[in-house]
Amino acid sequence: MDILAIETSTALGSAALWRDGRLVDVQDFQSERNHNAVLFAPLAALVKELQDLECIVCGTGPGSYTGIRVGIAAAIGVSLAKNTSLIGLSSLLALRHTQGLERFAVCGDARRGSWWWAEVVNGRLAVPPLNGTANEAAARASAWCGQIFTIDPASPPFCEATHTWPRADILATTAAGLSEATVAQLAAQPVEPIYLGPAFVTQSKKSVFASPYA
Repeated sequence: MDILAIETSTALGSAALWRDGRLVDVQDFQSERNHNAVLFAPLAALVKELQDLECIVCGTGPGSYTGIRVGIAAAIGVSLAKNTSLIGLSSLLALRHTQGLERFAVCGDARRGSWWWAEVVNGRLAVPPLNGTANEAAARASAWCGQIFTIDPASPPFCEATHTWPRADILATTAAGLSEATVAQLAAQPVEPIYLGPAFVTQSKKSVFASPYA
């Protein structure tokens, strides 16, 4: 049985094909803010290799707002075309350098002066990403006994975090370890991105023409 995985929450995106307990192929690509321009060629290459597709798994973040949505949209398209199950898993369950660790924390810049913190224990998201101030994140980091990672290029200023990134092949491996009941439960839910906060909307600086006839 095949598992197709898509991970686009960071600039280092990937797609992978997992079959019967082993990795068949993985396609890596790099994109800053144009995942829609670079994802579909490697994804199409993997789709050609499909034999008996069991499910599709997509990374839901946290991470790039645009990248995550592009990945989910592509996963939905393939699931509809192949009439197969689609599940979403946090990208934090597929981080490189964390394999074999029973517990670790992840911290990142949530922009506009805030920082997010999450904890993974025994392969599960024990504490989902929480937004807070730098002081709040620093307090969590000080109290944490274990390794801390970040998907940002640089470590937060208040702790020593190892840079890493999520990968589709690890995401596929994680999905392969789920029970049939868990997969069915996840497949019954819509795949939603993990948003760190509400969308930041700004008003146009251009003047608005007011019609005298309005």
